[in-house]
Amino acid sequence: MIIRNARVLTFDSANRVLDSASVEVLEDGSIGAVGAIRRRAPDETGAIDAGGRLLMPALINAHSHLYSTLARGITLAGPAPKNFAEILASVWWRIDRALDARDVYYSALVGLVDSAKCGVGTVIDHHSSPNACPGSLDHIERAFREVGLRGALCYETTDRNGPRQAREGFQENVRFIERARGFADGMLGASFGLHACFTLSDRTLRRAVEANHSLRAGFHVHVAEDRIDAGAVGRLRDAGALDGKTVAAHCLHVTARECAALARHRVNVVHNPQSNCNNAVGMAGLAELMQRGVLVGLGSDGYSPRMWDEFKTALHVGKLRAGDPRVGHAEAYAAAFLNNREIVRKVWGMDIGRIETGARADLILVDYFPPTPLDSGNLPGHLLFGVSNAPVDSLMVDGRWIVRGKVCVTLDERKVAARAAIRARALWQRLRGDA
Repeated sequence: MIIRNARVLTFDSANRVLDSASVEVLEDGSIGAVGAIRRRAPDETGAIDAGGRLLMPALINAHSHLYSTLARGITLAGPAPKNFAEILASVWWRIDRALDARDVYYSALVGLVDSAKCGVGTVIDHHSSPNACPGSLDHIERAFREVGLRGALCYETTDRNGPRQAREGFQENVRFIERARGFADGMLGASFGLHACFTLSDRTLRRAVEANHSLRAGFHVHVAEDRIDAGAVGRLRDAGALDGKTVAAHCLHVTARECAALARHRVNVVHNPQSNCNNAVGMAGLAELMQRGVLVGLGSDGYSPRMWDEFKTALHVGKLRAGDPRVGHAEAYAAAFLNNREIVRKVWGMDIGRIETGARADLILVDYFPPTPLDSGNLPGHLLFGVSNAPVDSLMVDGRWIVRGKVCVTLDERKVAARAAIRARALWQRLRGDA
């Protein structure tokens, strides 16, 4: 297949912007030639006219919670939680305990369809369903494969629900990591999930580190999202849980010494600005972390499927934190478009996030027709003020169309939404009955 007549943002080593260019997609799902392709496709179905639309790599969400999808619009009895600890206890820990296997599947399915229509081709998920734990990652895997997105999964090991459920979470991680080793298509990976240090005993953390030493899957864990988890970096370091495959979400309340430890151990930090604002837990030091050599990517923490909004929020929050309008732009750009792809490559070996020969064909067509000159020098400004506000027309993942003409083509999204609504209604009734 050849996609012709596109304005191509390559995000390659030269960061080229190519006008009226073509991109070849090979049968194995990789990118072939890029630029001026003279040869014609063998038949009419093998050539796609982009109509001058913008063609760029699909977006990446480096930390999400798909299980939160069925909570959209929910209201729960009782006073509104006034801090992060109360938000967890009165909202999210009630919701995850109420999930059953079908809820897990449909919340993932809806969340992935929403992500795809927002131009996100890869979602790194962090799951929790304590009363439907065994096999839960298989239900999420099924949703990924039906929608057609790329991603990585883990289960949130924690001691907050007692020893039996801590053991089940531990076992679900080990089981799925071993299973994922047999995935030959490169579409799905696995990590060893941990909730956060403040809900993990020394024994459980030690057992997880010992098990993962042979699995070599890397940990995916919340770190210092709120002051109740302050000191988490040191505890994880002392336990041996920090290395180049660790994905540490948030890292808001970290000291200069802890930042240095994150950099020294090559930890992959993921900034989640909209969720942090919503929970009023603080603003991550994105610029400071990067200045100290920490690789920082961008995620949503389950707040929204729109990574464009996370990009813009990261930029604006960075300026507010620094009190300096010169700060934030370069850091948010790097996190969203350069560092996310590097994290995915480091941890799971997926070569995405660039339009270059040999990379995987994870691409989006965007209805953006720039009214001013566009080149590599002013690209960040176009992304912020133009591309981020434009509709996503199409999404391709691994050479396969997932969204075409703003419609998900891999499944019937209306039927999925209708079935999910039935699950959500039953879930909400259970939640209101547990008060």
